[in-house]
Amino acid sequence: MSLPALDNAVIAAYFLVMIGIGVWSMRMANTREDYLVAGRRLSFPMFFACMAAMAVGGAVTVGGTGKGYQDGIAGMWVGGSLGMGLILLGMLISSKLNRLRALSINEVIERNYGPTARVFGAVLTIIYTVALSVVQVVAMGSILAGILGVDTRLAMVCAGLVVVFYTFLGGMWSVTMTDIVQFVIKTLGIMLIAPFFVLSDSRVGGLGGLIDKVPASHWDLGSYGFTGTLYWILLYVPGLVIGQDIWQRVFTARNERIARTGTLAAGIYSVLYSFAAVLLGMAVLAAGIKVSKPGLVFETGVVSFLPTGIAGLLLAAAMAAAMSVASGTILAASTVVYNDLFLRFVRGQKHAEIEEATVDAQGHTHAAHDVWINRGIALGIGVVIIALAVVIEDIFKALDLSYGFLSGCVFIPVFAAFVLKRVSPRAGLVSLALSFLAVSATMVYGATSGKPDYSIGGNYPIMMGMAVGLISYVVVHHLDHDKIVPNVDPDLADGEELPA
Repeated sequence: MSLPALDNAVIAAYFLVMIGIGVWSMRMANTREDYLVAGRRLSFPMFFACMAAMAVGGAVTVGGTGKGYQDGIAGMWVGGSLGMGLILLGMLISSKLNRLRALSINEVIERNYGPTARVFGAVLTIIYTVALSVVQVVAMGSILAGILGVDTRLAMVCAGLVVVFYTFLGGMWSVTMTDIVQFVIKTLGIMLIAPFFVLSDSRVGGLGGLIDKVPASHWDLGSYGFTGTLYWILLYVPGLVIGQDIWQRVFTARNERIARTGTLAAGIYSVLYSFAAVLLGMAVLAAGIKVSKPGLVFETGVVSFLPTGIAGLLLAAAMAAAMSVASGTILAASTVVYNDLFLRFVRGQKHAEIEEATVDAQGHTHAAHDVWINRGIALGIGVVIIALAVVIEDIFKALDLSYGFLSGCVFIPVFAAFVLKRVSPRAGLVSLALSFLAVSATMVYGATSGKPDYSIGGNYPIMMGMAVGLISYVVVHHLDHDKIVPNVDPDLADGEELPA
């Protein structure tokens, strides 16, 4: 796909701005709390923009547009389920999360289920965040390859390196500053500019033409059926409630009111954004434009409907969507490695709550040194993610893998800690282990038997994981007499001592 020079200039300028923000943000990341959670001091506008940018990535923008072309309005379940998850998080636990002063979800797991469960949770969280990052790198590479006419894998490497570079430099401050720019571009491009030009195009014929020119089935929100709709809800809603990347954003809010209202607002934004993306895909179909692959629908629609310059802005918006999520998930993965594995097994620390308390034998703080440790971990993980993206090259397969383990394994024990009056540490550990085996075994069975419902992308891996996790949790919880009061209250210290 050949673009005019102006569009290419807009896209090039966007990449340069992202790199410039990363370099500028480096001076703000002086401590590990600065690097990992932006010093926990974001105001509502900044927090909302960052949370919204995080929620709607390449899967909603590029994937959602393709779903709109193929399936119609039912494609909204992709982004709509993300919005539902954020709204549920905002209503249930975002305020309490903000007060925890934690860095990762696995600190909450350890407080209730012990150090072994924390390691289990860390491994599952790393699988989730790495796979979700791969999704975004694949999406960015697809867009860039279409723009420049180069090999998709080369485009993935180039786009991925830009994200890794600015995340490596400034951490959460880079992510925050770039997300604000990306939020503005995505909102203007996808939700305002694109619908105007699409509905003004003579090939579409306005809203009436759009309604008439696509099949009636494309206007059926329930066209996936009960099972297909349930799949997207199970895939995203539990994962959004307990995702490390989302929790880490909650930790950046200045106070609990900002955390709650900002998360709720971002959930509503996600639903509206998803509708705009699906509408663009349906407009491509209504205009009679033939597209060979769903992944090319977004680029085709942008180039077909929008004038020079604005088309470049919208393509930059699509990359912005993917970059927002990729930077956040790369940082989330590096945080888990640092907070739950490095501090635990290398430093021998249980938490990373009080930075100044960590000193070496000469009495010097580890603050500046730890920032560079975090940078090194982020860089290493970023390189691994780019390599995996080149190998996988499939948006929804990587997405299904990431949320399959998160929703199928981690949701039950974490959610139980927030709703039960007493929890069993053994129940949480058993639930994590058995649900992991259930999800893995189901995916392997699906791959070897050729049954898509059981393989990656099918309903059964998540359903089996959640069912096995819930049943095992309930049984062990009922049998275990050594229950403790859940420790998700920041006013408590470490609660009751966990059984050995």
